Amino acid sequence: MTKAATRELEYWSPEPLFKGETMFCLASGPSLTAEICQRVRGRRAIAVNSSAVLAPWADVLFFTDSGWYEPRRDLVANWAGLVISMSRTAKRELPDKVKRVQGEGDPQALPGFSRGSHVIQQGRSSGHTAVSLAITLGAAKVVLLGYDMRFVGGREHCHDEYKGPRDVEIYQREFVPGFAGWDEAARAVGVEVVNATEGSALKEFRFASLNDILRSAA
Repeated sequence: MTKAATRELEYWSPEPLFKGETMFCLASGPSLTAEICQRVRGRRAIAVNSSAVLAPWADVLFFTDSGWYEPRRDLVANWAGLVISMSRTAKRELPDKVKRVQGEGDPQALPGFSRGSHVIQQGRSSGHTAVSLAITLGAAKVVLLGYDMRFVGGREHCHDEYKGPRDVEIYQREFVPGFAGWDEAARAVGVEVVNATEGSALKEFRFASLNDILRSAA
């Protein structure tokens, strides 16, 4: 086995780097805009997948799979903050840049956010799993933006990168139900998750407007 191949098997154990802080998880739903990202600039944030284009200043870039990484190698290589992923390909090609974590989770059981040294609770999507990552990184409050969990004006994302047939029912069939129990599990470890995505179909967490969140933070 080559040295590069050996490195791709390495895992990173998440640390409470942002202990007690509020973290914004920026998913790539159609409601996410450059203006919204600019409003939370300077605050702790995780950019999920291609939301990184709108928030290149975010503390963390998070993606789960190699399929997203491979056409965006330069973006990842030049990312100024932390890069956290589950991708073996990304870890092999950028072993010193990418911090690889392992995701586990039983979708039929209540999630748990303390699963081991390098293991985080995995969700149904990268945005879903980013909530778990924020908790593992020590956040006391996690604010969700771009978590529409539905099509808005015929759009599924804040970008046009994905082509091909779209399954318009997948959110209500898989993505939204996948969050069941996450609010209770987060509160069990002392973390509040708040959904600040206007019109979101995700009702698992308390909703608060971004205006109110920023006002209370100030």
